[in-house]
Amino acid sequence: MEIKLLAAVQLVEKTMSCVILKFWAWIIIAFCFVAVTLIGAGIGLMTNAFELHSTLPAQFGAVIGFCVCGYLAFKVRGTTMLPRRAGHVRVLVDQLNETVVLSAKEQVARYKDTVESYFGDVVKLAQVERKIRQGLTLIYFDRCHAERFSLGNRYLKALVNSGINLLTAFQAEVILAYVIKTASQEPVELVAKKGVLLFAQEVSAFSRPLWMVNAVMYVSLIFIYIVLLYPWAWVDGIVPFEMGLWVNVFALVFAWVLKATFLESVMVGALIPVFLGRVSGQEIKPESIESFSQIEALFGAEK
Repeated sequence: MEIKLLAAVQLVEKTMSCVILKFWAWIIIAFCFVAVTLIGAGIGLMTNAFELHSTLPAQFGAVIGFCVCGYLAFKVRGTTMLPRRAGHVRVLVDQLNETVVLSAKEQVARYKDTVESYFGDVVKLAQVERKIRQGLTLIYFDRCHAERFSLGNRYLKALVNSGINLLTAFQAEVILAYVIKTASQEPVELVAKKGVLLFAQEVSAFSRPLWMVNAVMYVSLIFIYIVLLYPWAWVDGIVPFEMGLWVNVFALVFAWVLKATFLESVMVGALIPVFLGRVSGQEIKPESIESFSQIEALFGAEK
C-alpha cells in the first residue's frame, strides 16, 4: 500500500482556502497561550511585590496561566477546531472527486456547511468523532498488546490509552472522510461504526503507511521546533525580562500549530484516498477483528 505524499501536498494546496481558515483559528489559540501565560506571570509578580529578588511566584503564575489556557483550549476544541477539521475533510473528499479545482468561494461554502449537512449540529459531530477516536484507541491498544505495558494497573492503562489517543487523533479524520463520503445513504453513527470496523479489519495493511506518515510528521515537527527556537530566542533578547525555559515552550506551541494546520492536513490528504480505495466495496468480517465486541459496545445499539 503506497502513500503518495507529493499527491497529498498537491491536494492540500488545492484546498488552501480551508487550510488558511484552520491556521487563523490555531494561531489565535497559540497567542492566547502566550498572553495568558504572561498574565499569570504578572499576577505572580504582584503577589510577590515585596520579594523583588524572587522569580518563583512569577514562574508559578506562568505555569498556572499556561495550564488554564490549555484546559480551556481542550474544552472548546469541539466547538472551535473540530468543525473546521471536519469542513476541511469534506472539501478534501469533494476535491478528490472533482476534475477541476473548486473555487475558494465554493470551498468555503462547503467547509462551513459540513456540520449542518452531515451531522446536524456540533454536538453530534463531537459525539461521533469522540467514538471514532475511542475506537481507534481500542484497535491500537489490542494491536500493540499494550495491556502488558499497563501491568494490569488502571492508571497506567489510562496513561497508555492517552498516549495512543494523542498519536492517532488525526487519523480520526480519515474515518470522518469515510463518514462524509457515505453518510448520505445511512445514519452517521452507523457509518462511523462501519468505518472504524473496516479500519480495524485492514489495520495490518495500514501499519506501514501509518508508521511512515507518523515518522514524517513528528520528524518535521522536531525540525520546525528547532527552527522556531531562533525567533523566540530573539524575542527573549529584546523583552525586559528573562523568558528562560518558556522560549522552548512557546517554540513548541507554535510548532504544534504548524503541525496541526499543515502537516496533519498533508498526512490526512495522503491517507484518505488510500483508505477509501482500500475499503471500497468491502464487507465487515467480525471474526477477523480482535476488538470487534468492544467497538460494538462503544457504538451502542447501532446495527
